[in-house]
Amino acid sequence: MSPPSEGRAPGPATGAASDPVPVPWAEAVRGVAERAGLDPRLVTVERLQPERPGAASSGAARAAASHRTAPHGTAPHGTADYRAEAGRLTVRGTDAVAASVALSRYVRTHLGTRLTWQRPQVGLCPLPDAPRTAVSSPHEVRYYLNVVTFGYSTPFWDWDRWEREIDWMALHGITHPLMLVGHEAVLGETFRRSGLPDAEAAEWLGGAAHFPWTFMGGMHSFGGPLPVRWAERRVDLARRILGRMRELGMTPVLPAFGGHVPPALVDDPAARPEGDPDADPKADPDADPDSGARRPGSEHPAGEIEWQGWRIPLLHPESRRFQELFATFAQVQRELLGPGSGYFAVDPYIESVPPSGDVEYLRAAGRGTYRALAAADPDAVWVLQGWPFHYKGAFWTPDRVAAYLRDVPADATLVLDLWGEHVPLHTALLADGAPLAGRPWVWCALHNFGGRPALFGDLRGLVRDAHTLPDGVPHLRGVGLAPEAIENNEVFYELATDLAWDDAPRSPADLDAWLDRFVLDRYGLTLPEVGGPEPVASGPAGENGSDPARVALRAWHTITATLYADGRTRSVPTPVIARPWAAGLPFPAQRSAGEAIVGARPTPSSDVDAENDPAIAASLPRLAEAARDLGAVLDTLPDSVPGPARDVLAADVAELTGHVLAQGTRVHVRGILAAARDGDPDNVRAHMDRLRADLLALDDLAGARPETRVATWTDAARAWGATDAERAAMEREARSLVSVWGEQHNGLHDYSGRHWQGLVRDLYLPRWQAWADWLADAAASGPVPPDADPGVLRERIVAIEEAWRNGTAPGPGAGTGAGTSDR
Repeated sequence: MSPPSEGRAPGPATGAASDPVPVPWAEAVRGVAERAGLDPRLVTVERLQPERPGAASSGAARAAASHRTAPHGTAPHGTADYRAEAGRLTVRGTDAVAASVALSRYVRTHLGTRLTWQRPQVGLCPLPDAPRTAVSSPHEVRYYLNVVTFGYSTPFWDWDRWEREIDWMALHGITHPLMLVGHEAVLGETFRRSGLPDAEAAEWLGGAAHFPWTFMGGMHSFGGPLPVRWAERRVDLARRILGRMRELGMTPVLPAFGGHVPPALVDDPAARPEGDPDADPKADPDADPDSGARRPGSEHPAGEIEWQGWRIPLLHPESRRFQELFATFAQVQRELLGPGSGYFAVDPYIESVPPSGDVEYLRAAGRGTYRALAAADPDAVWVLQGWPFHYKGAFWTPDRVAAYLRDVPADATLVLDLWGEHVPLHTALLADGAPLAGRPWVWCALHNFGGRPALFGDLRGLVRDAHTLPDGVPHLRGVGLAPEAIENNEVFYELATDLAWDDAPRSPADLDAWLDRFVLDRYGLTLPEVGGPEPVASGPAGENGSDPARVALRAWHTITATLYADGRTRSVPTPVIARPWAAGLPFPAQRSAGEAIVGARPTPSSDVDAENDPAIAASLPRLAEAARDLGAVLDTLPDSVPGPARDVLAADVAELTGHVLAQGTRVHVRGILAAARDGDPDNVRAHMDRLRADLLALDDLAGARPETRVATWTDAARAWGATDAERAAMEREARSLVSVWGEQHNGLHDYSGRHWQGLVRDLYLPRWQAWADWLADAAASGPVPPDADPGVLRERIVAIEEAWRNGTAPGPGAGTGAGTSDR
C-alpha cells in the first residue's frame, strides 16, 4: 500500500498542481479501495478545499459540476471528484467519506460494478481512463442504523464483518453512524462502580441479541449469561470500530445513559430524611444553601415504565441519583471507548409511556437529561428519535412534546424523523408553529422491521421525498437510514443512499434509467446495442429478443412495478411465519408492525403484518414469470460475467422464488381451514400435504445460501463462547430472537421470523403440521367451529417452539476456543 505521503492536497479546487501536502485520511481511503478489490498503489488520494457558501467554482471542478447544484440553494457539505488516466485513479475530496463516494462512483461507472452488501468487491482489473467527474451532497448529516439493528443484524459480528460494513458506510456516504457495540460493558461497569454486585449487573444486562432493548429501557434480565470474556472482547471490538470510523472522518453517535436502572440502584444514599446524622446538605444540589433543608418538590422520586410486560425503574433526570450515575457512565465510556464525537443517543421512553403526563414533569425530565449531557460534554448534541411521538401518539400531545424539550437549546438537539417514508412527522412536529419548531432534524427511512423477509419499497416515493424535504420545514440537517435489520432489499438502500448526492435521480425518467443501470451492473450485463454505461429505458423489452440483459430488465420491470411500486412503504407480510393459535386464520388477529397500539393488549401473534392486500396476491403469476426469467438469465450468462455477479443473480432468483412460494401458502392455509369447517379430515390432510411440500421447497431454497441458513446465525453466536456452556447460552439467545423473541405469549412472538433453512423446516413446518393435525382430529367428529377450544393445540405449539429454541446445532464455533480470537 502506498505511504500516506502520496495523498496530497492540491490547494484550490481547480486541479492545479502544488507541492504535495499530506492528507491525514488518504491512507484510510486507499484502505477502502484495497478492500474493494483495487490495487491501492494505483490510487492517489488528494484533498479538495471545501467551497465557501456562495463562492463560485472555477476551472475543472466548476466545469465538471456546472450542471448540478445543491437542492434549494444549499451549500454542499461533502464534495469529491475522480479522474483516471494512464492506469491510475486520482480521487479528491473535502473529506474521507466524500472521497470514498467518488471512489464508488468510479467503480460503478467505469468498472460496471456496484459495491453492495452482496457484492463488496470488484475483480482486480486495469483502471480505464475517466474524465474528471464531481459529486457533492447538500446534507451535513447522513445518518445510519437503528438501535435494534444491533439486535436483529449485528449482535454476533466479528471485526471482519464490521470492517466490511464500515467500508460500505464510507462508499455510501454515511457520516453519522450509530455505534452501540460495547455499550453493555460500559453500562455494566457503571452499575458496578455504583455499588451493584457483579452477578446482579450481569443478570440485569441479559443476553447479547436482546441488549438493545435493555439500553432503551424496554426489558432486562432476559437471555444470557454472557461469556466471561464478553465485555473485554466487545470493548476491544468497539475500539477497533470507532478507530476505523474516526480514521474515515465519521462522527459516531454513541449511546448515553437514559436512567433505566435495576431496583437496587434506585435509592440515592444522599437523599436521606432530615435529621440523618450522615447526611451532608452541602453535597446536595437540591439543598437550600441557608437552612440545609431540601427544597419542596426536589426529591424527584424514581418512576417506572412498562414495555411488553417488562417493568423497569426509571430515575427522574433531575434527581441527584440520575446526575451522579450519568456522570459515572460518561467517565466509564471515555475510559473504555475513548472520547466521544459530541453526538449522543438517548431515548428514555422509546415505546413506553413516561411515569407522569404532567407537563412540568416532562419539562423537568428533558431539562435534567440535557443538564447531564452538557455536564459530560459542554458541546453535546442530544440525538433523539421522533418515534415515541408516533408510537405513543395518544400520550404525546403537542403540549407534552413541546414541554419535554422546552428548556433544551435547539442547537443542542438533533431530531430523527425515523419512519419518514411511511409516517413522516416533520410537518406536525418541526415546521414553524409546531411543538419542536426550530430544531435541527434528519429525515430517515426505517423500511425494515425485525429482519422479516419481504421484497418491498416505494422507490418513486424516495425520489419524491429527497427533493421536497426542505419545503416548508426549516432546519433540515440531513437524511438517514434507520432500518431495524439490514442486508435486504439492496435496490432500496442503494437508491436511498444515492439520493443524498447530487448525481441522483430527480424525476421518474431519471429513476427508470437508474434502475436499468442498477440491474445491468448488478449482474454484469451489457446491452449489445449500447455496449457501455449509458442507460436504457425500462420496460417490457424482452419482446425484442432473448438477450440476457433484455430478459433481466424485463424481469425487473415486473418487480419494480409490483413489489417496489408507488405506495409500497409497508412490508409484504409472509404467512409462513404466522403462528397458528386457534381454529381461525392467523392473519386477521395480527396488527401491523410499527403502527401505534391504542389501548388493547397485543395479541399473541401481533408480530406479523396484517392480511395481505389483493394487489400483491394478483401479482404472483407475474412475479413467478419474473423469477423464471431471472433463472433463465442465470442459466445463459456469458462467460465474461464474473462469479460474484452470478452469485448475486442466484440469490435474487432464490429470494424472488421464495417470495412467490411463501405468498402462495395462503391458499393452502385457507384450504385447511375450509376443510375443517366442512368436517372433512381427509381434505385437511391433503391441503397440509401441499403446504408441507411448499415449505420444504422454501427451506431448500434458503439452504443454497449461507446468509439464509439459521446455522450461519447460530454459528456466529456460538463462536463468542469459550466453553460448552457459554456456546449453548449464546445459541439459545440467537434462537430466541428469531423465534419466540422473549417469553412465551409476548407481543413480539415471531416478530423477527425469517425464511431461513432450519427455521422453515424445523419450526414453522412443525407448527403448521400440529395445527392441521389438531383440526383433522377435530373434523373427524364433524365441522370445527371457529371457537373450538384451542387448549391442546396451544400446548403443542408452545412445546414445539421451546424445543426449537433450546435446540443446539454445533458448527464451526463448537470447538474449544474456536472463532474467538478475531472478535
